[in-house]
Amino acid sequence: MDFSQTIVAISTAPGVGAIGIVRMSGSDALAIIKLIFRTEAESTAKFELKSHQSRHGFILADSEIIDEVVVTAFLSPNSYTGEDVVEISCHGNPLIARRILSACLEKGARCAEPGEFTQRAFLNGKIDLTQAEAVLDLIQAKTEQGSQGALSILKGDLGKEVKVIREQLKDLLTNIVASIDFPNEVEQLSNDKIETVVEQSLTRLKALAKTARSGKYIREGLKLAIVGRPNAGKSSLLNCLLKVERAIVTDMPGTTRDSLEEQFDINGIPVVLVDTAGMRNTDDHIEKLGIERTKQVLSDSQLVLLVGDLTCGWQEEETKILTAIENKPWILLWNKSDLMPKQGGNKPDLDQCLAKTADANGSHPNRALACLSISAKTGHGIEELAKQIEDWVFVGGKPQEVGASLNTRQAALCEKAMEALQLMKKTLSYGMPHDCLATDLKTTLDSLSEITGVAVSEEVITAVFANFCIGK
Repeated sequence: MDFSQTIVAISTAPGVGAIGIVRMSGSDALAIIKLIFRTEAESTAKFELKSHQSRHGFILADSEIIDEVVVTAFLSPNSYTGEDVVEISCHGNPLIARRILSACLEKGARCAEPGEFTQRAFLNGKIDLTQAEAVLDLIQAKTEQGSQGALSILKGDLGKEVKVIREQLKDLLTNIVASIDFPNEVEQLSNDKIETVVEQSLTRLKALAKTARSGKYIREGLKLAIVGRPNAGKSSLLNCLLKVERAIVTDMPGTTRDSLEEQFDINGIPVVLVDTAGMRNTDDHIEKLGIERTKQVLSDSQLVLLVGDLTCGWQEEETKILTAIENKPWILLWNKSDLMPKQGGNKPDLDQCLAKTADANGSHPNRALACLSISAKTGHGIEELAKQIEDWVFVGGKPQEVGASLNTRQAALCEKAMEALQLMKKTLSYGMPHDCLATDLKTTLDSLSEITGVAVSEEVITAVFANFCIGK
């Protein structure tokens, strides 16, 4: 990829809209726009485009007016990419945007690659790699919480935190190496001082690492399966959570024959909610297929809602379902609380339920995260359920508390940095020479440098920008 060339792309989404934007970046951007843009008052190209100012006029191709537009210039270095950038705001007909794009290409620009504008911003030092990744997260955010988290990183919160840790450890490495190379001039740091710095860095890195789990769910969504015996109220719960009659609900057991998947938002967490066929022994061939599909959904889910019927209590069906859940995290929901008398209508005791599933050794299966009494009909207990799901997702702390939400790449590097620091602690405890600390400390610094892109391979950069759209 030649970054010396001027690039151009349509930056607005495909389809008809009020406004379309064609964006150019590069050293020839101003020269190209002067060849195809005219104002009403200026019949020649002898006009001036000042940075961060807009001009109204027309785009021409072979002396033919393509569209009436507004052109805005952002001159280097005060632009998104750090280069000269020109944005052409035209009418939102895709045909017009494509004709303007063609006019720019004819005058010497080339089509931008996916994410190349942001990639140039990174390479020109306008943003670090965490901010570049946050651009894509912001575009693809599924909830307000996701967009706010991405915006926090885009503002530089994560990069600043990593930089603080890196600088602290860099100073430590400098002191250690200096004391080894110049023992007469530089006093060797005590082990206590070194361990204090290492512990402080570990504490901060652990806080960042805890956000990786919730960050994954915020970005990709939480797959939540609703399971239970037939007629326990699974479809009613789906409708209650969605606040719309999405699933057919009847008094006849086995109404749901196949999995029904819907997306919605629980307290800012994007959730893929799957209503499944009731699990029971049956001779109905179609219902059997639905039950097999339920088992597959359980395998693919990240959290399970086991819906029980308060009017029936825990029976053999629940025991079999719990066996199918295996080691998945799950929440037990006792539904139909509205049908129980006010006195004596409490949910069955969880320990008593689990005791019925104990094996010959008396051990229990994976314990429920919570046991709640709900009514999918009246909405009783649904807010508490939402809170339980939120607490499970943010078990390591909310991303906004540390200004970060690590993605998979960043989390792996954070773990690598922490492992190296833990090895440093062991080296210190063994009383080994300080030159043995340098290797592990350098591994930590290299990992932190790769998080922000201070030192990163071309292969990693290519992978980061591979999922970007053209024009961003």
